[in-house]
Amino acid sequence: MTIAKYRLLDLIVLGVVAVIVDLIGFFASQKELIFLYVTLSTPILMIIYVRWGKYGLYVNGVIALLHTILYRNFDILPMLGYIVSIFALSSSMVWFKITTKGQIRSEVLLLTLYFLTGYLALFFTQVLLQYWLFGTVEWIVLFTRHGLNIILGWVILMIARHQEDFMVDMKAYLLRQIKERQEEERIYES
Repeated sequence: MTIAKYRLLDLIVLGVVAVIVDLIGFFASQKELIFLYVTLSTPILMIIYVRWGKYGLYVNGVIALLHTILYRNFDILPMLGYIVSIFALSSSMVWFKITTKGQIRSEVLLLTLYFLTGYLALFFTQVLLQYWLFGTVEWIVLFTRHGLNIILGWVILMIARHQEDFMVDMKAYLLRQIKERQEEERIYES
């Protein structure tokens, strides 16, 4: 299997997981605790960025489309604003220019900053768009909705960082695996 095929399969699997957790969160929020807004696709997207970089933006698009459909946000400006806020999450990839993905995974502070960079970009994009579109910001609603997600997302990333070969740069990891396999074959042939 080529790296491109593996990447596609990996993005599909992680994308489906992100969709499922957001579907569960959506239907759970429709019950008695309506103020809860659980969207656990955020840490999954952050993991996808570490694994595949800019290719994770495809999953961003799927999640933005899913949220548009679920929350029936078909007014064009609010819909576009929400999509922009979902894509603002990708601003966390700026850390890949500052440090390595391995350091982000291994250091709690860097992983926390990586997560907060993306999540706060999403949050403040929603704040700015809410103010621009409606002339007011519903701070209590925003803090209530996003507060739990920030905590849960951070916990998920802390758990994911301890999983062997999960939160790694997959291209580099696969190339290293191929090289090791070729060296083993050379040893066995001699």
